[in-house]
Amino acid sequence: MKNARGFSLVEVLVSIVIVAIGLLGMAGLTAASLKSNNTSYYRSQATVLANDILDRMRANVIQARGQQYDVAAGPAYTAAAGTLQRFDCEEWVAAVVAALPGGTGTVDVNAGTATIVINWDGGESSFTTISRL
Repeated sequence: MKNARGFSLVEVLVSIVIVAIGLLGMAGLTAASLKSNNTSYYRSQATVLANDILDRMRANVIQARGQQYDVAAGPAYTAAAGTLQRFDCEEWVAAVVAALPGGTGTVDVNAGTATIVINWDGGESSFTTISRL
């Protein structure tokens, strides 16, 4: 009986270490899940925004094919001030900036094909859509 003293204390300490490792693992999984959830949300927002500008261009397809919906980084617009296409582009750029952290967007129409690139998180993440008009 004398040799068994303190043995249960060692068992309790080992159990505490094992539980602590398990809890740290669960905390790591939760953090990774939250990061993936944010990435998924921002990608969904970028998809909605790309579809938004495509719908606007399809509603005014003649001007869109004439490259009046082109938006360069900065943003720089090709459409004249006071036109519907300029209003659409300015509103879309404002929506990109509001919806995504560090969001920027470009639109390039060439030979009836629109290429939309949306970046966020300082350019670390991006979403590109190519569509025929």
